[in-house]
Amino acid sequence: MTPHPIEAALKQAAEAERTSTVADALAILRVVGRKFPENDKLNYHIARLLEKAKNPNAALGYYQRIAAHHEKMPPDVALGTARCLLAVKRLDRARQLFDALDKKAPGKNKEVLAGLAACQRHAKDLPAAEALVRQALALDPDFLLARHELAEILLAKDPKDASGEALAALEKNICRTDLHGDSLDRWMALLKDTRRDKYLQDKLEALVREFPKKVEFVFGYGIACNRAGEITLARPALAKANELLPNNGKIMYEMGLVERVAGNIERSQELIGQSLQLRPDFPAGLRTFGVDHKYQYGDEQFARLDKAAANLTEMTPEDQVQIHFALGKAFDDVGELDACFAHYGIGGGKKRKIDTYNEKSNIRLFSLLTKILDQKAFAAPRQPGCTSDVPVFILGMPRSGTSLMEQILSSHPDIFGAGELKQMTSVLENIEIGAARLRMGDVQAAFPYEENASYEQRGRRYVEQIKRLTPQDKSYKRIVDKMPGNFNFVGLIHLILPNAKIIHSRRHPIETCLSCYRIHFAEGHQWTYNLRELGRYYRRYWDLMKHWREVLPGVMLEVRYEDNVADVEGQARKLIEYLDLPWNENCLNFYNTDRPVKTASASQVRKPIYNTSTNRWRKYESYLGPLLEEIGDIVEEYEAEIAHLTGK
Repeated sequence: MTPHPIEAALKQAAEAERTSTVADALAILRVVGRKFPENDKLNYHIARLLEKAKNPNAALGYYQRIAAHHEKMPPDVALGTARCLLAVKRLDRARQLFDALDKKAPGKNKEVLAGLAACQRHAKDLPAAEALVRQALALDPDFLLARHELAEILLAKDPKDASGEALAALEKNICRTDLHGDSLDRWMALLKDTRRDKYLQDKLEALVREFPKKVEFVFGYGIACNRAGEITLARPALAKANELLPNNGKIMYEMGLVERVAGNIERSQELIGQSLQLRPDFPAGLRTFGVDHKYQYGDEQFARLDKAAANLTEMTPEDQVQIHFALGKAFDDVGELDACFAHYGIGGGKKRKIDTYNEKSNIRLFSLLTKILDQKAFAAPRQPGCTSDVPVFILGMPRSGTSLMEQILSSHPDIFGAGELKQMTSVLENIEIGAARLRMGDVQAAFPYEENASYEQRGRRYVEQIKRLTPQDKSYKRIVDKMPGNFNFVGLIHLILPNAKIIHSRRHPIETCLSCYRIHFAEGHQWTYNLRELGRYYRRYWDLMKHWREVLPGVMLEVRYEDNVADVEGQARKLIEYLDLPWNENCLNFYNTDRPVKTASASQVRKPIYNTSTNRWRKYESYLGPLLEEIGDIVEEYEAEIAHLTGK
């Protein structure tokens, strides 16, 4: 007997979901759904698949279609509707449905209890939320959704709980064949936010060994390796993920990011373009592709971006930010500067709501550094530092030319460019300065507080860490750390590594700030998303660098970006001489050097320097009023310095 088309489609969809993707399963059911649009069983399965595909708005439509056929909403439909309402933050209605379901069987339905717990968490009633979710786990100790909700509640109490019950709950949901996808994403984000990148990478590597065909682990390992700058590990991992799950837009996007970091911009654009063919409205893909795409009215990419933007209100806040920054770049390219700056302003405002910025804390750090690290602190250091001359620090504001300078240096055979490293803040945490112990805050300390590690220990630990980043088959005389934010720690770096070379990269204040303002940073730099706050931050940077010059005369080599543009060879020779190395002609062909560049400058450093890289800000001047009000005098001072280059 031939099965009914709906039953046959449901069977095919179940097999497709098991062996391929949710998208493939959905495609099968939607074909049949066009023939039987009012079939409740079919619509219910489509709704559940849409939930799994993280499309709650669409799923809600199918649940409502089913509900319209019944005088009273069936319990499973009410539960699905409540889940979707919760996902789209329609919390009051979701809570009403969960409450109604709970009244029918008080405290007996684990899914209802987990949903009520989530509602209480969103309402900031964490004790009530925790009680409800633990009630759900008492009914089923292995209920993945409840365990994930418990982790969310615990992390709402302590966002940095990267070693306690929250982490354990997430890992119980992950280390299994039927892993919980949301828990994997949350776990990776938690470890990234708490800077436990090495633990994340090692754990995923072990999971890949245990579950070699589990695409989620292979894919996650590839992402972790890319974050760590280990492209030689990231590439094969992502290629393996692509074999396990072909034609997946998310995987192809990450493959594109790896090639972008590696400097293969054309290949990166090709891969991200292919990912957008599969996921045309993927916000991060649209923004990243647009960085190296020159928009024109009517081109395919602009049309795709416009179409995605039409659904802006249905996106998550982070995805909305991605779209605003993509639109800002697009309108900049076509000369619509009013629209351009409107989108940067809106996107920056939304970004600041996601990643808050504590300006007072930043002011306190700057003030403390200048107060305790005065001339007396350096005149007679209380203890010696590590004498290694291997480390080289390129520091300054982001977008000031640090990547270009590192690329020039890394073209020398005796120099290894390690990129933007986070090790220094970890090494400096809890360091003793006079009678004080400097606390950085959100940092995983390299040394326990009670150990009170010496300057020499701290410097030696840093050198050991950066040496591990270099290829094992080669020994380098210099290793470059180009974390711009190390400008905060010039004095501390000099104390723990007195023989380290420190290069301060400088660039026109407005060119620097404007470039920062128009970039969606992957992490940190919350002060870049508001022009006035950006200006205030720049002034603190300017004053701090002036302080370092005064208390540490001659310790830094200061190089202007504009001088690099005007005289590439002269400045390159000056840099190599400062590092006490013989000149090498490779330094003039820096744009051909094959090495990872994990910053927003990935494409720029692959090109020769052109004079168009300087003094571009004038056309945007009318939009920069708040910034100019904060640093107008600094701009005048800097322009006086480079007058010999501009003819002023």
